[in-house]
Amino acid sequence: MVIPIEFTKEYIEENSPKENQLFSGFLKSGEPYKSIFKNNPWLIPPDTSKPLEWGKGMYWDTTVARKHDYWKDFDLPQPTKDINVMRQNILEWGYCLVEDAMSEEQCERFISRIHQQARGEKLAGVNAKSSTGQYLHSLINKGQVFRECIEQNPNSVQAGPLIEQILNETLGYGWICHSFLSNGADPGGYPQGMHMDQGPLLPWVTEEAPALFNTMYIPQDVNEENGGTLLIPGSHKIFMEAGSGGEIGKLPPTINLEAKAGTIMLFDGRVFHGTGVNRTDKQRFVATMSNVKSWMRQQENWVLTVSPEVLKNASPKLLHRMGMQALTYGSTIEGFGMGSAGKYNEASGLIKNFRIALEEGKYIRVGQLSEDSSEEELNQEFTVSKIYKLNKEELEG
Repeated sequence: MVIPIEFTKEYIEENSPKENQLFSGFLKSGEPYKSIFKNNPWLIPPDTSKPLEWGKGMYWDTTVARKHDYWKDFDLPQPTKDINVMRQNILEWGYCLVEDAMSEEQCERFISRIHQQARGEKLAGVNAKSSTGQYLHSLINKGQVFRECIEQNPNSVQAGPLIEQILNETLGYGWICHSFLSNGADPGGYPQGMHMDQGPLLPWVTEEAPALFNTMYIPQDVNEENGGTLLIPGSHKIFMEAGSGGEIGKLPPTINLEAKAGTIMLFDGRVFHGTGVNRTDKQRFVATMSNVKSWMRQQENWVLTVSPEVLKNASPKLLHRMGMQALTYGSTIEGFGMGSAGKYNEASGLIKNFRIALEEGKYIRVGQLSEDSSEEELNQEFTVSKIYKLNKEELEG
């Protein structure tokens, strides 16, 4: 077969100089990080092969807002139970603090399970290490308390209904869980590089509303001493104003988050933040549940990660939050889910039983067929044909 020269690799490369490539300047701009580090060298992450330096004005060398020379006179978010104040704080500063979002008992159950899991993973040799400290991934498999937090169930997070309302308003109804992990700050660790969690969209910046919104569970007191989360209040507005591919000038300084155990911080995925430095002799844990639009690819591949036991016993809400409810724009399997709206308990989009069939070794895919296929090939019990009926039986039963 003779391939036209215009389709050869050599010809294509010769006719694809950088200046001719579609959108290459925009996609490879490196913004906004390129201009951030150029205009704010104090935000450059530390060299983790060297001792951490203090006294040079770097982003980790800071304090809480009420002690900060720059921020102490600003009316920054304070812990509150008032949803209207929270809305104002989110719009103005990119975050709010939900006071007593977890009761004392809920907080104790949460942090106890975190510490037990952290010790167990170390003993098993599967602890996830980072330059800041120990991380605990895939919390969904590691305790009922975490599964109920994903559902915003008042059994484990008494402010759950309020948090759900805020998430519905910021992401729209039908949002799903991007990931749920515990972020550790270990004694002697380094600060995390400052970043925005909506970063994978860059250089696009959503200018009207976020595409990712975070729920940070704070089960122990946090402050400037034990690695309270670093953030730049109002930074989401700076990125919004710069727009997609826009350059960023000088930024305001960072602060450490100061909050009591039981607080939950809700924050916009465009807020510049990172784990702080723990200067105490004890581990510090918070846990971050990120949430995204229902059609976005999730950080955690829940379809594969979640244990069979959790999957079989999951509520419709938990299944939905895991992305187990397909819709036209995402998570379809062999076409199953096309035309679905991604609602809870929607038989035409519930993909749980595909995973169960795979787990049991009973998943039969539709492969290559033709009019010459044998009767045996044509009459297989294809899984995709069975699922809708099976879903309806389960939901009606």
